Amino acid sequence: MNLLKEKTSLKKLLSNILSTTTGIYSIAVKNLTTSQQLTITPVRLRSASLIKIFIMIEAFRQADLGQLNLAEEQLILAADQVGGAGPLEVVPPGTKQTWYQLIELMITESDNTATNILINKISQGAINATIRSLGCHDTTLQRKMMDFTSAEQGLENYTSVTDITSVLEKLYFHRCLSPKRDQEMLNILKNQQDRCKIPQGLPEEIIVANKTGELDGVEHDAGIVYHPDNPFIITIMTEALPDAIKGQAIIAELTKTVYHNLHTMD
Repeated sequence: MNLLKEKTSLKKLLSNILSTTTGIYSIAVKNLTTSQQLTITPVRLRSASLIKIFIMIEAFRQADLGQLNLAEEQLILAADQVGGAGPLEVVPPGTKQTWYQLIELMITESDNTATNILINKISQGAINATIRSLGCHDTTLQRKMMDFTSAEQGLENYTSVTDITSVLEKLYFHRCLSPKRDQEMLNILKNQQDRCKIPQGLPEEIIVANKTGELDGVEHDAGIVYHPDNPFIITIMTEALPDAIKGQAIIAELTKTVYHNLHTMD
């Protein structure tokens, strides 16, 4: 069997889908059984909410060090509340959430208020130090969520399909923080409420641990797909999309194609 030819076959199927649309699509697929990987346009892009994966990792790291008590409650102040995503935008000021609940909301609901409270607590510097320790050279946190003034000044958050795939692989094999913490993080990712991209392209019974991200012209999704025979990671990042709904549909179609043709990487 010609491995290169077979691997290119899946790549060609994905490229054929991309030829029908416009915008930038950056893709990484990693077969977690064989370790084979393919990438299409692996470039550094605005991270949107994919950066929240790294914030979660740093929060649990600090919890393990005794620097963050996950059971401790935090008041949600009016000054903390921002829009964009998540239920905490509209809760009455003074509502209490534990740090663990804030982490869950940051991931499963992509709650921006929870995210910014966590950044304030664990610090941007600590998050970036952990990003570097994970070997993620394309990833940086430079601003809070919904801080578009900083974004206009060039302080943007970035990552790549290469970095995201690498950290998801570490979580899957329990090589990120510890087996216990890594499994906790995977369980949170499995409770993702946004199902309109990667999960939409899969059979309903397939478990996915994923994180989405959106900005104007941006639709991201990255996840571990628990395929019964060959679990795999698929990370899709985009930029300059003219139509968000079509972008979501393309991500679902790309995922469906990988799911049914993963064997062509063997």
